[in-house]
Amino acid sequence: MSRCSVVTIGRLAADHIAALERLHTSVTVDRRCADLAELIAVAELQRADAALIIGDTAPLTASMLSGLRQCGIRVVVISDVAQERSRLSRLGARCFSDEVQAQTLAAALQGNDGATGPDAEVSASDAEPSVDEPPSLAAARGDHLAREYSGAFPEKSDPAQSDPLSAQEDPDYLDLSGNLMEMDPADAEVAAHTAAQTSQDMNPGADTDSAASGRRAPAGGLPGITVVWGPAGAPGRTTVAVNLAAELAMSNASVLLIDADAHASSVAVQLGLLEESAGLAQACRAAELGGLDADRLSQAKTTAQLQAAGHSAVLPVLTGLPRAERWAELRPRALERVLSLARSQYQHVVVDVSAGIEEDEELSFDTSAPQRNSATLTALREADQVLALGTADAVGFSRLIKACEEYRHRLPQAPQPQVIINQLRTSAVGRSPRRQLTEAWEQLAEQNQLRHFLPYDRQACDDALRTGQVLAEAAPESALRRQLAELAGIQLPGRRRLRMSRRRVAAR
Repeated sequence: MSRCSVVTIGRLAADHIAALERLHTSVTVDRRCADLAELIAVAELQRADAALIIGDTAPLTASMLSGLRQCGIRVVVISDVAQERSRLSRLGARCFSDEVQAQTLAAALQGNDGATGPDAEVSASDAEPSVDEPPSLAAARGDHLAREYSGAFPEKSDPAQSDPLSAQEDPDYLDLSGNLMEMDPADAEVAAHTAAQTSQDMNPGADTDSAASGRRAPAGGLPGITVVWGPAGAPGRTTVAVNLAAELAMSNASVLLIDADAHASSVAVQLGLLEESAGLAQACRAAELGGLDADRLSQAKTTAQLQAAGHSAVLPVLTGLPRAERWAELRPRALERVLSLARSQYQHVVVDVSAGIEEDEELSFDTSAPQRNSATLTALREADQVLALGTADAVGFSRLIKACEEYRHRLPQAPQPQVIINQLRTSAVGRSPRRQLTEAWEQLAEQNQLRHFLPYDRQACDDALRTGQVLAEAAPESALRRQLAELAGIQLPGRRRLRMSRRRVAAR
């Protein structure tokens, strides 16, 4: 039997160390540490197989236990407080009361899963499903929801009926000043081809009856966690995230909007929420202490009231950090638990993140260091789909290409992003912007295809931001709003054609 090296701290009424030594087994206590910091330091040097923590367990958090497990350390806890044993069991530690028998304790330190005696607390794996390892989508939401949302990334149905920028319905887009311009025929052909290919590949069986009848189709898009990401330079991440979540909420879907931008959170400002409650930080703090559940998540969220075209909806929001200096509160392990619980509670979870995905902070430390971009990296790894936004101008387009390449190298296990060109306009690209950008992307980018083009509508965005509203409230007929609804998998009633040619206007 291989030797099991143990480091330990603390003591209660019983002398468990002496009891373990009297067994004369392979379990050997090699070091008694003065405090938790020393124990963690020894574990990081990989000089132990298990850690036995006795007595005061209040400082233990999810991040600490996760770090010990990543070092290959089995964590066993002895506490005389039942609530602490329950809390740490939910975080994945093996917990016992002070009356535990030495044989049971030795088996737990050796990692013997069969060592469950009358003294053992129910471990996290034996208790109800923990958000550490979320249940399947079917188990979390019911088989009917799993079947409804089991498809791939949802896209447009019939471009002739639903795409306001398609060649068949509305071959126009907005220029730099927000004026409607006629689309070049070459662009119209690219738009029609892109929409048709997307419809065929991603949503071949979409129902278009609701658009014809003037009703909103039920939300069938963006199931699970959708992360809106993009390179630096304000490509419109927050605007897209907020309005995607709003469109889903107004389609009577269950949706949660999360602001996980650790550099410059702005979701609360976009929605006109005056109270800076730092809802995500509250949820992460509860997750760190093993107390996150559906009730605590509900207490941390803020609700935004939406009212558009006589239809009202409530959008739950986990607001971001009011000050960027609090970024360390969004610890990776805690954020994972928040996202896992959110996925099990809501049909759709839309997450706004910052641009950076590099991990260079640890170069300045001798030990494991906090990561400023850990919130973005965690959200991208936990995502079911990622929307990568870039602007149509020369600088934004080149940044998007480089960012997607970096994404592929740094996050090979994360979902491949759906690439979206935002703020499309002729003043930045020239004639036939869709065709030019598509051809340039095919030549310069190694992977991914351009799936969507969002028109530039500065006036609508300014009106929405000034009034603290979403586009559905401030500019319900704007082309940008309709494209975002389509991106969310929602069909809006066909709009009336109110435009007339400049020649007819001049004739009047």
